[in-house]
Amino acid sequence: MKTWVTKFDEELLEKSRHFLRGADSHPESRAILEKFGFSAEEVKRGHELIEHTEKSFQWEREGKAWNFLSPTVERREAEAKHWYSDTRWRYVRTCVRSAEEKTGFVPGEAAGKSIAWKLTVGLIKGSLEAAKIASPMALMEHRAELKKHLAQAREQKPEGAPPPKDTALVELAGWYERWRLLAQRVFRERGDLMAPYGLSPGKAPPRLRGKLAQIKYGERAASLPILGKPGAGAAVPEPTAAELRGEAEVESPSLH
Repeated sequence: MKTWVTKFDEELLEKSRHFLRGADSHPESRAILEKFGFSAEEVKRGHELIEHTEKSFQWEREGKAWNFLSPTVERREAEAKHWYSDTRWRYVRTCVRSAEEKTGFVPGEAAGKSIAWKLTVGLIKGSLEAAKIASPMALMEHRAELKKHLAQAREQKPEGAPPPKDTALVELAGWYERWRLLAQRVFRERGDLMAPYGLSPGKAPPRLRGKLAQIKYGERAASLPILGKPGAGAAVPEPTAAELRGEAEVESPSLH
């Protein structure tokens, strides 16, 4: 399975680093977030997720990433075959899409050409592009990749291997988005409190989906009573049945 580290992956990693640097260097604003569940354990977890993601990027670039999720050889071989089928399907789709764009009948560089051009030059160019579907070179490349993955599937997981890149990114994105949304809701227009975390005041972030998420982590979280002592990183209490039905509406406190 070919994969790579995109600029969006790098951006997520840097945003998460920035957020944690802000938390580590600004105890006053961090103490506010601690009242809503941003505990020392969550900070530690953030550092661990960043470390896992960095290591998964490194293994990916070095071409030794272990992307299997299954524990047995048989199931890992099935994963490798699925990757091969997916690679072939994506390749075909890419060729078809490129062929359509070359004809000028779909949005693309040639879309503004005349009908006569599309029916002559466009169709020729599109046919040549579509012919790449049967490319023996591409097939050989994909088969070689399958052979490599099948051989890897029969081996044991390398010691110290990080989680697959996509797994690490999903976990990191979930952690970052949870605390970014909470910070933006709690700090509101306080740019001085948001800046150290790489955030800025302005348009409010999208409302969280689901009443449970809104109550625990969204705009309602800032007004819920806190369990435990202030600054102790206490957890946000579970919402009541009335709150889940939307019968309890509360407003966030002002930090001004």
